[in-house]
Amino acid sequence: MALAVLRRPGVHAAHVPWLSWARPRLAEVPDLKLLLSLVAHDTHKPAFLMPPPDSRMPTLEAELRRVRAAQRHQEIDRIVNVLRQCFELTIEPHWERMTRLLEADIAYRATILAEGGAERLFTDLHREVIWEDGALVVHPDRAPKTVTHVKLGGHGLVLCPSVFCWPRVSAAVQPVAAGTLRYPARGVATLWEKPEPAPQALAALLGRNRAALLTALQSPHTTADLARLLDVTPGAISQHLGVLRDAGLVSSHRDGRAVLHLRTERAQALLG
Repeated sequence: MALAVLRRPGVHAAHVPWLSWARPRLAEVPDLKLLLSLVAHDTHKPAFLMPPPDSRMPTLEAELRRVRAAQRHQEIDRIVNVLRQCFELTIEPHWERMTRLLEADIAYRATILAEGGAERLFTDLHREVIWEDGALVVHPDRAPKTVTHVKLGGHGLVLCPSVFCWPRVSAAVQPVAAGTLRYPARGVATLWEKPEPAPQALAALLGRNRAALLTALQSPHTTADLARLLDVTPGAISQHLGVLRDAGLVSSHRDGRAVLHLRTERAQALLG
């Protein structure tokens, strides 16, 4: 789906910062045209390129094995190699940030489903998705002649939050296994936003880098995330975090395998 964003940047304004960064890197991929030809259609993409995930957050290699198994395309080896190169060059550097966004969406949807059932889940999911008479309807504004009925064949439906399908939803009309509905993850429109500049008085007190770091911590971030966000090395970020933590301005806690940092109430009072 990221390649579809590259093909039609005007439709995906939220990803302009990423597009500007990713384009020159994709010039290093020799067989990119092969992959672009497969996603050339604006509304229909080959199902084998986007198999439904079989775990909460599958690895790249697991996904590529499923792509290879789903299609006996004569160029499948080249396709898989191009997919791997595209991921490593343009997605992997930002994968931690994207994963945090996707994990937060999954947790939110699970809560909605537990509290209100399927109807509330789909009502809240996206404006192009409605729950009507016990059936899921996607793109309800389209003309009747364009409606496609998807038979899941007992395989169920997988909901996939996505960074790159914004601003619309995408449904597999010929699923290779379980039916799949991809939708924009909550908060994706702010994914590439730069942090607000630190107040001058705070920069004078703490120093420019520590003030910028404290300003960025209005929401939880990992060390690696902060390094990319502020264009500073992870080592420097760790050093600044240590000073701010000792001053009672930053707290850190473990969330699974990640350590998240957030500014404290004392820091909030300092920022005003």
